[in-house]
Amino acid sequence: MMQFNVGTYTISMKYLFKRSNRNTYYYRRRVPADLSDQYPKPFIEISLKQSDKSVAAALYQEKHRLVEEQFKRLRQGLPKNNVLSNYQAAVALLAKHDLTEADAKASTQGAEEAKQAFYEYVDDTIRDRLSEQDYAAYRFNEVPFPYHLLDDAQRSALAIAQGEFRLTASAYPAEYLRITGRINNRRNVNEANNVMNTFIAQCGDRAPADYSRSDINNFITASLKTKKSATVQRQLKSIAAMFNFVSLQLDIKADKQHCFEKFFIPGLGDDLETRADFTDEQIRLIRNMPPSNTLEIDCMIHLMLDTGLRVKECCGLLVKDVDLKAETPHLVLYKNNIRGLKNKNSRRIVPLVGASLTALLKLTEAELSTFLFPRYVIETENEVKNGSASAACNKRLEALLGQSCPTSHCFRHTMQTRLRNAECPKDKRNEISGWAKDVSDKYGSPSDLKLKAKYLSATL
Repeated sequence: MMQFNVGTYTISMKYLFKRSNRNTYYYRRRVPADLSDQYPKPFIEISLKQSDKSVAAALYQEKHRLVEEQFKRLRQGLPKNNVLSNYQAAVALLAKHDLTEADAKASTQGAEEAKQAFYEYVDDTIRDRLSEQDYAAYRFNEVPFPYHLLDDAQRSALAIAQGEFRLTASAYPAEYLRITGRINNRRNVNEANNVMNTFIAQCGDRAPADYSRSDINNFITASLKTKKSATVQRQLKSIAAMFNFVSLQLDIKADKQHCFEKFFIPGLGDDLETRADFTDEQIRLIRNMPPSNTLEIDCMIHLMLDTGLRVKECCGLLVKDVDLKAETPHLVLYKNNIRGLKNKNSRRIVPLVGASLTALLKLTEAELSTFLFPRYVIETENEVKNGSASAACNKRLEALLGQSCPTSHCFRHTMQTRLRNAECPKDKRNEISGWAKDVSDKYGSPSDLKLKAKYLSATL
């Protein structure tokens, strides 16, 4: 470890290292035990190529940041390095020849003149890789253009400059995630790649506009043998969204029109399994269930029981979202930086009664974190572990009610039934559950909260 004095402060740099027989500084640290299989040696050692201590310190900070990013990516199940996509590499190559992305795609006389330097670079690359005789044959159009002599970035850059750039389906997830800023979200990466790989396995890897309606119909027929119709519909909508967004953002004119719209899925929804409601006896057992070793799971179950919240909605709640001192205790549900909502109608204010009120009193008194359920929040990755929370809740419910009991998601449907039985109007039921399409002017007002609390109390 080396130390630097900056005014009255001393800064320590744990991984800055200098050999006794060398003048240059190194960045050196041991590979964490959980990542040892990802590196060839037990230590990471990078020469900073500097003998000046202050310059080396500046370089040290950048190397440290890059190594920490590698560790983070590996722990998320992503590649060690954030590799440029094919499109990014092509744009970077064009920039080296003073061509902006816009200029490369333009077809005006000025733009074509600006491209000449890049075309000359491509020609020089081909000349260097061919004999004089073969190069002459190419120049006189006696043989096809030798694309095989160019690397991927060169081929893509040339296609962009000539207005012929296209991507095959397999490249769309990476570009979609990159442009939308989700490339480091492991869940989004896995979902996008899995759905596209499933389609490619059935229909091949082609550009969007090269697929036919029969390809989509064959995919639907094959998928329905093992999947629910709603799942197949969701997969095709996800694929269409990636094709539409990327082709628009990258201005891939040839693929802006494709057949991934208005597809027909036979028997759509007919195979939907109706979720069972919790019975009155099961609700009584849940209310009186003995405490477990995990306060967060007990409280999440009780919160869902008397509010109808989704598991994911519970996971992202902050302590500040709850007002227990108000005339009508309630929580405010909104999209935050770690958890989105299913749709804009899901934003709502929910009164707290019965088990949900007791649960939040316990959680706020416990002061676990700024989040109500910190066990299921990954702040460093800005996401929630709603899958893990759902599995834990279901396991707890099975232990209490038996293996054939409804799942945690059934609290929502059960709440609708309970509210109907309490003669709660449909618009209020929908507002409480986040299904309302139109919200009244009184939504969230003290009188509105009192009214909703009255109906929720009637379900107890």
